[in-house]
Amino acid sequence: MGGGSRNQVFTTEDLRHAEAPPGEDLVIHHTEYSLVNYHTLQNVVRNEDNNQIVCRLPLRVLGPKLQTAEIRDLAKLHEGIPAVSRDTRRVLLDRFNAHECTDNCEISYAVLTPVVNQAPTGRTATTLDIQSAEFAGTFKVLPVHLLRVFLTEEQASLTHVGFKVKRVLRAGTANLEHQDIELNNLPVNLLAPYLTTAGLRALGSVHGLNIPHRWAKQTAVDALQTHRCAACPSLHFILEPVVSGKPTRRSNIGAWLDRDPEPLLWEAELAIPTDVYPPRPTTIHDIAVVMKAYCKEISPHAVEESGCCVCGQLSLRTHLIPFDEATYELDILEELGSTRLERTAGHEPVSNMKGPVLDVNLKDICLSCHDCLKHGKRPTRALANHLWVGEVPECLQDLTLAECAMISRVRYNRCVVRVATGHAKMIANVVAFEHPSKKIYERLPMAQDELAEVLSIVYTGVEPPGDDDLKRTPVLVRRHKIQNALEWLKLNHRDYIDLSIDYETLGTYALESVPIGILRKKADPTEEGNVLASAKSVFDADVEQ
Repeated sequence: MGGGSRNQVFTTEDLRHAEAPPGEDLVIHHTEYSLVNYHTLQNVVRNEDNNQIVCRLPLRVLGPKLQTAEIRDLAKLHEGIPAVSRDTRRVLLDRFNAHECTDNCEISYAVLTPVVNQAPTGRTATTLDIQSAEFAGTFKVLPVHLLRVFLTEEQASLTHVGFKVKRVLRAGTANLEHQDIELNNLPVNLLAPYLTTAGLRALGSVHGLNIPHRWAKQTAVDALQTHRCAACPSLHFILEPVVSGKPTRRSNIGAWLDRDPEPLLWEAELAIPTDVYPPRPTTIHDIAVVMKAYCKEISPHAVEESGCCVCGQLSLRTHLIPFDEATYELDILEELGSTRLERTAGHEPVSNMKGPVLDVNLKDICLSCHDCLKHGKRPTRALANHLWVGEVPECLQDLTLAECAMISRVRYNRCVVRVATGHAKMIANVVAFEHPSKKIYERLPMAQDELAEVLSIVYTGVEPPGDDDLKRTPVLVRRHKIQNALEWLKLNHRDYIDLSIDYETLGTYALESVPIGILRKKADPTEEGNVLASAKSVFDADVEQ
């Protein structure tokens, strides 16, 4: 065990109920640990890294960090936890939560190593000095009820608001001013909610906790509140009572108030200045500002689109953010039966892809999916909602209209293809008619006579079409493309499992040709272009497209 795509990081909150091996002490110096291995105590290999810890974890803590296959293997080591292939991940985790280990259960220990977090680019990795004024400024006003158990009655009566931290010292006593109070070793779980993020990282470093920059403030507060001091250094807090918590109210009387007792006399005629009209001519600077804003709006960064790895929808790059698996709980994106691994032979079993349903070729996530995952909800358009398609194989790419008609199991329309040639190029239009009743095929491909009933071609031109012209039409059929497409669909598409491939009928098709008859309509040599008179307006003078 250990490794894999799932986040296998344990926080100090997860390790609250961890147990050390017999005769050893469990000392936790870091805020995050990653799983290295999981063995019995006799098989645990201890290396020279003193930062690694060995502990026994409850199943309710260890289970959510493992892959589904690892959960099934772990269930075999504990009596009374059945695990079969049809059991979902959520069902197995519920059984872990309800399980109580007996003497027949194997006692295994987890080997954990601390996670070394690097500061993001452009941000310094240093923390504030505990004895600096900057660290003291990260404290909010500490209320009286929070410190009442540490204060005397005389000290508590100095203020009804709270105390402000003036200084923090590692040792010794500073020269106290009038009404200043010195308190030693205030509990870190009481101080954590009243610190900024920078103050939390500085206080955590003193207590041996490495708080990463990417952590949210509440996560850092929880880590400090669960910390239990063992050999942490002493800190001396110099506090100053706050007399009033309300800022001084500013006067509402402004300089605009007219205190002149004389009555206001309006002028009979008010002269309107006309020196600013007409406006000044546009300058080169104005044009440059407008062009700069215009170029910014149409720059590639502003107009380019990319896909979201969760829903697959196209969004502007400015509306996408990098996708980090450690930021979200990806269990909600796991869906049994929504994905399928590609098969290349009939003896290979049908299996789903492991882990959350994501597009592995995309590295960004849209804002709507980001908001849903942050609130623990599955997005409506997520690929896990049976919208996953996967990569289109090469055998299904670049198929013509006729080839698509030959591999489709359901027939619901009929098509007429009209091809017209001109001096510059050939154009083709497709007219589709609804089929009176849908037809489902049990054997494919269909015979050439039956294909002619659902697909026909009308060719318009001065000269009959040549071989090169036919290869450019949408009714070209390539026998190897039909065979490869049907064989792949039978192996990988659930609607084609019971399909029979008629290789005898497939052999009647040429390697590369148009299998249906062509109705040729000879064009008038005096007319030019490839636009039919019946297909254009009376106001359209163009004869060539």
